[in-house]
Amino acid sequence: MSNPKDKDPSIASVLQNMYKRYRLDVKASEINIKKDWEAIVGSVIARHTLQIELKSKTLYLKFDNPPLKNEMFLQRDLLLAKVNEHFGHVVAEKIFVG
Repeated sequence: MSNPKDKDPSIASVLQNMYKRYRLDVKASEINIKKDWEAIVGSVIARHTLQIELKSKTLYLKFDNPPLKNEMFLQRDLLLAKVNEHFGHVVAEKIFVG
């Protein structure tokens, strides 16, 4: 006799599959990045960030301060590492600073 729990998927796995199927996982990641942005980069950078978008594992960022924008462009590899480290898995593979 088999255990009924073996046949029924957990709610978490059903939700995870639904997120992947409808590509909601990317949108959820974008929301989490926006929510945690200040914790990831600090208050000064967060205050000058105009836009955060995640599309196809590419993080698009816009800043209102030209020197900060240039610094973020130069430090994009470090910034990418900080974002992925914050979430404990690869959320973004590239960063575009515009």
